[in-house]
Amino acid sequence: MADLAAKLGRLGEDVSEFAIHTMGWIRCTSIGAFEEYSFDARSVHTQALTTLLDRLVSDTAPSTTRLRCIEVTTARGTTKISDDRPDRMVSLVLKCMEIVNPRAPKDSIRRGRMDSSGIAALDDPVAARLIAAWKASGATLRAPILDLMTDPSINRGIKVMVPHGETFRLMRYHGSPNAPWDPATWRAFEGGTLDQVVPDRGMIESVKASTRTALAIREPLVEFCEGVILASQGLKEFQWYRISLPVDVPTNTAGFGDAGQGVLVLLSPVPQTRQAA
Repeated sequence: MADLAAKLGRLGEDVSEFAIHTMGWIRCTSIGAFEEYSFDARSVHTQALTTLLDRLVSDTAPSTTRLRCIEVTTARGTTKISDDRPDRMVSLVLKCMEIVNPRAPKDSIRRGRMDSSGIAALDDPVAARLIAAWKASGATLRAPILDLMTDPSINRGIKVMVPHGETFRLMRYHGSPNAPWDPATWRAFEGGTLDQVVPDRGMIESVKASTRTALAIREPLVEFCEGVILASQGLKEFQWYRISLPVDVPTNTAGFGDAGQGVLVLLSPVPQTRQAA
């Protein structure tokens, strides 16, 4: 380390900043039950992230309580996330692995399936309206579903997706101000496939999995979702409910020639925290 400091010149005593941002290293600081990891997603090596992931996964003994902090630098700035739950730290590392190697799809969003009675338990008037519209339409993409999607009072993310090869196309999209991405991003969603328009690879894989399940079971699918998302302003952790409803798509649906099956999705914030939609 002393030789490295001499060669680098005026970097002060701490040359780890250079190693993090240029050489792909991960800095680990451990003080008692506190651990902090710092790395730059633009230069970090996949092998280093794999080692960190293995450390987090293996250190899950119930008798061990540790507060961990991971500091990640991306092209959108530096993000710090702290938690005593290893699974949340694992989610962040998986997200960074997606950034480092976007060609290796990963579903880094944690999903917990709820039974259909969970919709009522959400106590969400928008969800109740959506279910009523779905039933009234006979699970077909027509009024009153389309009326609800164009209602300006619905301040919630709603979308309709149809199969398109190995992915899904966003046939209809109603954005939300609580979404991870800014309006300029989600306004361009309608008409594109998930792979083309969604900025976050983990979210793409998560939505594909939920959509395929909803099409297979042909009944409402309710899931609690949480995870780290590459949002418009950097890496952020979100929690939300995803309600997926299978629908039939008529051949005369205005603006699109697709017919067959599709999935209607409502994204609902977690009531206690209102963290995401």
